[in-house]
Amino acid sequence: MEKPEPSPIRLRVRYDGAGPVHWNGGAGDFGLQDKSGLLHPGAPDADGGVSFDLSLEVKPGSAATPVLVGPFAHGPASGRFLYLGWRNRQGEFAQRLKIPLGPIGWDEIRRASGAGAPLVCVLIDKNPRATSTGANIGGTRHVTWNVATSAN
Repeated sequence: MEKPEPSPIRLRVRYDGAGPVHWNGGAGDFGLQDKSGLLHPGAPDADGGVSFDLSLEVKPGSAATPVLVGPFAHGPASGRFLYLGWRNRQGEFAQRLKIPLGPIGWDEIRRASGAGAPLVCVLIDKNPRATSTGANIGGTRHVTWNVATSAN
């Protein structure tokens, strides 16, 4: 199967969660983290969640898989991800969640491009946890990426 030329792909992350157990930041202290560490706020959804819209560049990878690059793509080419982060008032991160980009393959990219729609994932995190010492438990949250429909 022929790989497409490098091109932009639109993504939307919908967060439906309670946020960290321990966090003293405000609305401006939660968002999608870029490579410089800045948090970009999302848009509130009608159902109480928050949506983050972004674009990344798609390039062919060495293993016949796409590699997503851009200001929001973190990690090595073989394991790219997005960061959703919460900062405390003092500036340190209270929690960061990794959203893997690896499940996005050429088929998903072609379907989204053909539909003129973003790829969407929904991150449901209603039961945040903390360690016995009070540290929020972050880490990777596995999601499914689908082409947006009018319902999402």
